[in-house]
Amino acid sequence: MPGTPPTPPRLFVVGSFVEAHCWTVATRPRPDESQLAHGYVRECAGKGLAVAVGAHRLGAAVDLLVAAGADAAGDGLVALLEREGLSTAHVRRLGPVSGQGCGLIAAEGESTVTVFQGANALLGEAELRAAAPDLRQAALVYAQLESPLALVRSALEMGGKAGAVTVLNASPWPSAQEGAAGEEDLANWAATLAAARILVVNRAEAARWLSELGVVDRRLDALAPSTLAAIWRAWPAGGWLVVTLGGYGCVAYGRDGARYREHAHAVAHPHPIGAGDAFSAGLCRALAADGAMSEALRLANACGALAAGRAGIISGLPRWAEVQRLLVADAPPGDGGSADAGLE
Repeated sequence: MPGTPPTPPRLFVVGSFVEAHCWTVATRPRPDESQLAHGYVRECAGKGLAVAVGAHRLGAAVDLLVAAGADAAGDGLVALLEREGLSTAHVRRLGPVSGQGCGLIAAEGESTVTVFQGANALLGEAELRAAAPDLRQAALVYAQLESPLALVRSALEMGGKAGAVTVLNASPWPSAQEGAAGEEDLANWAATLAAARILVVNRAEAARWLSELGVVDRRLDALAPSTLAAIWRAWPAGGWLVVTLGGYGCVAYGRDGARYREHAHAVAHPHPIGAGDAFSAGLCRALAADGAMSEALRLANACGALAAGRAGIISGLPRWAEVQRLLVADAPPGDGGSADAGLE
């Protein structure tokens, strides 16, 4: 009908929730070193939660499957979702303790994050089956690896069968969280990867994957054809590999040979924790609306930059209007630069 606003794109997010404790320090501590922090923030966070809230702020309709403990942190999650206008229909109170996260942010902008899964580890097939009717209505299903791997696999497989775009943020990288994985773990990871059509990783995760593939390639912004061939052989169902490069922007590689690069927007005082989730929220919002990867990457890059310039995680997630203002005011330069985006 003329004048009818477009239906918002619909996402289903396999969420994680942690009560985040973030300290700002002069430098990241060395082994056995004690130090004083000069900044502290506590808030609701978690990769899945932040992506759900971020995509909702960008105008998407979001169904969130997430677990919280029977504690004050879990009560805080429910209150946050209600304030944001997100449904709590698939919030499951499992176990006594919610997930907890510790983040250290150094003055130079680098960060480290450690997560205790808590209730997140208890989210399983029964909860997914209860949420399945909403998942099957989604244009895009997003998952991350702070949730149990078996659950992530099932959700992505279910979404793929229903015709949804399936996006996996492979963080924390599975070998990092499982240690010496057995054959069953490796098979589960291979099946999870096979269920994802789009894979989002940061520099460290990309480095780990290339190492596991036996590949040495330090130019993440311009991977060699032989490197890409190794990736597609290891991931035959994959369609797009998206790599975030911190202060160097981001890049997307398509199985068909396409490559899109976005250089970073200027950020005066970076607070990188949460920027990757804002990036994923923008990417998913655009792709769920049938956006091209080039435009989705541009939107995601702007979302990440805005979040990186703010101290909070959830509070730092941008809204649609301010992302559009940044894109108009600060269009990044075209591709062709030679930024040093190598492995660290």
